[in-house]
Amino acid sequence: MCDKKSELLNGRPPIILFTGFLGSGKTTMLLKTIEMLAAADKKCAIIINEIGDVGIDNRQMRMLGYDVLDLFGGCVCCTMKVTLEVTINHLLEKYEDLDYILFEPSGMANPSSMYPVITNCGYHEDEIQNIFIFDPTRIVLYQKRLNQLLNDSISLAKCVVINKIDQVNEEEIGAVVEMIMAIKPGIRTFKMNINNELSREFKQFF
Repeated sequence: MCDKKSELLNGRPPIILFTGFLGSGKTTMLLKTIEMLAAADKKCAIIINEIGDVGIDNRQMRMLGYDVLDLFGGCVCCTMKVTLEVTINHLLEKYEDLDYILFEPSGMANPSSMYPVITNCGYHEDEIQNIFIFDPTRIVLYQKRLNQLLNDSISLAKCVVINKIDQVNEEEIGAVVEMIMAIKPGIRTFKMNINNELSREFKQFF
């Protein structure tokens, strides 16, 4: 993704992770990406780690030709590890013409705990396309209570989407960019309101 087009990686479809904390906009980002890829006739499998209400209409996704696999019962970073590995291997074995595997983990899952599971399926770490969605309205929370998780998440991300830019001012956006760059200098950032549409610059990375 963020540095590759939809070419297969050693015969495997790219795995795109939509990471971020609860309420950051991960599900909306996933849905917008699905719409974009569907319009481009790309074939995708969607893995969702839902805790609570289902955020995606499985029937609608299947009508669009997608396979939606829900991982219920716990956070993917702990109790669901084996299930995730089995799920990815199942997709790789059953569907040989996938363009992408899209995965939305729980909002409190640490991405670093998912990488060993995915690499066990034959992927290299640098083949995992991790998009971190940053909610700039919660910058104080990130600094004071979720600092280590934020550091771990952005360190592994391929790019960061700064969402909800309509709810903050330029100074706050600048502070967010500064925070991100302090963790991972040079990482690509995209500023947008996901509820409206994905930015043209972001779309060019698919």
